[in-house]
Amino acid sequence: MDKRDFIKTLGIASTITFLNPIAASGFKMFGDINKKVLILGGRGFLGPTIVETFLASGYEVTLLNRGKTNPELFKYLPVIICDREKENKEGLKNIDKKHKETYWDVVVDTWQKSPKAVSDFLEEFKGQFGHYHYISTISVYDKWDKKFIEESEPLNPLPKFPKTIGEDFRYAIRKTFAEEAIRERMDNFTIYRSHGMKSFRVTRPGDPNAEPFWPIRFYRGGEILLPNVRNHHMQVTDVKSLANFIVHCSESKIYGAFNVASNPTPFKDYVSSLIHATDMPKKLHWIDGDFLIKNGILPYKIMPLWRSRPVGAYYFNVQKAINAGLVNRPMVEMISDQLEGYKSRYPKNDIAFGEMIQGKQIKYYSARKEKGIIKNWLSRTK
Repeated sequence: MDKRDFIKTLGIASTITFLNPIAASGFKMFGDINKKVLILGGRGFLGPTIVETFLASGYEVTLLNRGKTNPELFKYLPVIICDREKENKEGLKNIDKKHKETYWDVVVDTWQKSPKAVSDFLEEFKGQFGHYHYISTISVYDKWDKKFIEESEPLNPLPKFPKTIGEDFRYAIRKTFAEEAIRERMDNFTIYRSHGMKSFRVTRPGDPNAEPFWPIRFYRGGEILLPNVRNHHMQVTDVKSLANFIVHCSESKIYGAFNVASNPTPFKDYVSSLIHATDMPKKLHWIDGDFLIKNGILPYKIMPLWRSRPVGAYYFNVQKAINAGLVNRPMVEMISDQLEGYKSRYPKNDIAFGEMIQGKQIKYYSARKEKGIIKNWLSRTK
């Protein structure tokens, strides 16, 4: 690498959170590690954070993806161009022989829409990797009818495994199928059942509906409407904490399935973190939940992180992961990351929640709606 390329590398690395510039260029930070990691994906929502974390820990990282999502990221890392969603393993079979004969100490599958694509990879690369990590979801559990569901609870009942690539089943079933495919084909795996992942990035850049409502709302300040609901808790997965746990499980050879999220957190504690991470709001209006529902502010569908049914929502047991080494960052740090991501995408702070924009209804509720409900509530309680 000449001086000009090295300077380019430093420029790219400066945009990556907590990443050493040398790691961004693909160099090893610690010569005694020398472990090879293959990230399936790596440039989408949570993939970059996982890549950054492995690089910062001294691993040699290679990406495997189609080369279409965020191609500007990690230009100095080796990339295997492959579309896993091709029938008869066509994409996988076209991979250069040298890559298929490489032994990968770690493989991380960040997400695959088709469970058949997961089983195809495991079969095509059989014997060529050590520890396989799969990002799953708490949606794999059959029933959420009680609080503190553990990893041993029954998963969704499944029909026959799909014979072709496709998205014929809903998200939860596809994820459950993928887990089944992993368990049937190997032992050295770790499955991470996430619960509403939050990050600097969003799942659909450019889509206002993907933006973090509560951090943005508190960032804007003013008089804020909040739900006054008994035993109101929330629970989410911080992507940075998840990425650190994946590296920890790799280094410590920790296998099995884990619920990976924050502990169930009282919503009022979350609000305190929002206040700490943003400016102090002018006033908080804690309004009765039934009153909000009557005025069209529906739990979960309209107001995020408020969900009383099913019973298990936001109450998944994460103690197994904590005992294994999961360390969740303070909520304030996660919220601050979400806000920094929002500001980078919308420097004018011009998202208009709940409005009709170009014929489409934007998610959540508008500032006008919020003011009207607050006014009605105050008039009602005088």
